[in-house]
Amino acid sequence: MSPSNPVALILGATGRTGSHLVNLLEQDGGSDNLQLRVAVRKPEQAETFAQRGISTVHLDLDQISTYEEALQGVQRLFMVTGYTVDMLSQGKNLTDAAKDAGVEYIVHVGTFHQPGRPQAKLIRHYIWHQLVETYIEASGIGWTHLLPNAFMQNFFGSVQDGKLRMFFGQERVGLVDCFDLARVAAAALRAPQKHSGQKYFLSVEALTMNEAAQILSEELGKTIAYEPLPAADLRKLPIGQTMEPAYFECIVRQMELLQAGQLPDFADVYHNIPQILGEEPTLFREFVRNNLAAFASA
Repeated sequence: MSPSNPVALILGATGRTGSHLVNLLEQDGGSDNLQLRVAVRKPEQAETFAQRGISTVHLDLDQISTYEEALQGVQRLFMVTGYTVDMLSQGKNLTDAAKDAGVEYIVHVGTFHQPGRPQAKLIRHYIWHQLVETYIEASGIGWTHLLPNAFMQNFFGSVQDGKLRMFFGQERVGLVDCFDLARVAAAALRAPQKHSGQKYFLSVEALTMNEAAQILSEELGKTIAYEPLPAADLRKLPIGQTMEPAYFECIVRQMELLQAGQLPDFADVYHNIPQILGEEPTLFREFVRNNLAAFASA
């Protein structure tokens, strides 16, 4: 690989999507591909990537002093922000630092807020994401926004003892596999000229949870029944004690509105992944088959 090849810095590399993205870009190799660089907050994370031969830099979204050095020599940036209201300052300051560093292209992960649809107006953290996106677009840096609906990975840990327990009520919910989100991100980072200026809403299949439970039953070989949980029960979960309060209340409100039938856009589906990737997306049945071990407690 030539030193002149573009450097792609990956944020969130240990997360559900970022880890898939790193794996995909790591497999590229060859002289025409990206130089992969991963942002880490902790020394042990750097050591893990170093063992794989992946270059790392220290970047903490809550410490603006780490931005400049981390972005030196970077041409392409995979950008995710924290699950707090601080995403506003993080998004603004990181975009400014990227512009100052000469970053040419940002692939940003947002939320499923379609223009004019209810979630874009009623869900506060979706509004925060829209503000970050608007700032990126005004920066002069090339950009692509990836806007996923509910992740299939949310089913992990929600299927136990023959029950699928979810907060989606009886509503139909659009789904996407984090792996497909990572595949789209990789495609964009590899070829900005094809994807710059695009907003990709990613939602490949809409299911009710009863339908999801039926698929789980068939693939796991045991009966899985759906048990809807009231939105108020979110506050009983440990995550309610650890997540930043303003962001957590956004999630509770979103589930309240969904269960009341006020977020029909949660069920919207896009058939764009074949056009973006030239390959079919992962549907829920295939996702379950690919992750049988993760449902062992079912």
